[in-house]
Amino acid sequence: MKKHLKRALATAAMAMALPYLAQAAEFPVPKGFTSEFRTVDGVKLHYVKGGSGPLVFLAHGFGQAWYEWHNLMPELARNHTVVAVDLPGLGESQPPKTGYSGTAVSKYLFDLATQLSGNQPFDLVAHDIGIWNTYPLAVMHQSQIKKLVFMEAPIPDKSVYDFPAFSPEGESLVWHFSFFAAGDHMAETLIKGHEKFFLKRFIQSHAASMDAFTPKLIDMYAKSYAKPQTLNASFEYYRALNTSIAENAELSKTSLNMPVLAIGGGGRNGLGQFQIDQTKKYATNVKGEILPGCGHWLPEECAAKLNAVVVDFLDN
Repeated sequence: MKKHLKRALATAAMAMALPYLAQAAEFPVPKGFTSEFRTVDGVKLHYVKGGSGPLVFLAHGFGQAWYEWHNLMPELARNHTVVAVDLPGLGESQPPKTGYSGTAVSKYLFDLATQLSGNQPFDLVAHDIGIWNTYPLAVMHQSQIKKLVFMEAPIPDKSVYDFPAFSPEGESLVWHFSFFAAGDHMAETLIKGHEKFFLKRFIQSHAASMDAFTPKLIDMYAKSYAKPQTLNASFEYYRALNTSIAENAELSKTSLNMPVLAIGGGGRNGLGQFQIDQTKKYATNVKGEILPGCGHWLPEECAAKLNAVVVDFLDN
């Protein structure tokens, strides 16, 4: 009787756990990968992990989550352990306890990466605000970073003040910086309840093509960002941008010496040559790539082109 009871309880526990695991994932997890959590410095971080070999650590950008890398992850997993993290406060990760500046956030990311790599050197790939939050760790822990890939965002410095707020086309590439950084939770208040409209329009304003952004994909990103905690965190990164710029003014006194790949979109709304030129101000060994016809959202807009370039750089 007791044996049957134990078996029944175990079966019930499994039945209860399975739906929880399925519901916990905001995005579909690629085959061969698992959705995992780890608490780092008191903050529970979410990441998706797969493959085997030396670690490649992926940091996503604004408006998205770990899932922006879902096309690249299986390609890298052929020769690497791949970890795609949700930035603190975004996706399924808890907000940071120490602020949203690049230096503050990079500590969580570095501690997570070193734990998952067994304290071995790893490769680092970052897009958009992922760059803001990984540049500091790359400078401060150069012996731990084998190769570095930055795409489609400036390293925070005073150059961001030179982008026009308005252009002949109307919207500029950085029209949102001041809006997101405004106090009194203005962005959250105005966007709340309209997350899907906002994200679709925002993605469109930075894309060369919307073909990759299906209604289903837009829905997934919008639902993730509709969580009050996530919506707030996404703008707090911009409210901390001036602090990140000041931090980087000191950090930049030390150059990056590892091999760096700087990738810019060569199509409408891509950063193009700017990405390469700015990265060269911070690193001594930079290879540049411009992907023709691609806008800002390289991992999804131009997956095949990006995958080939990144895999070749990391594996050769």
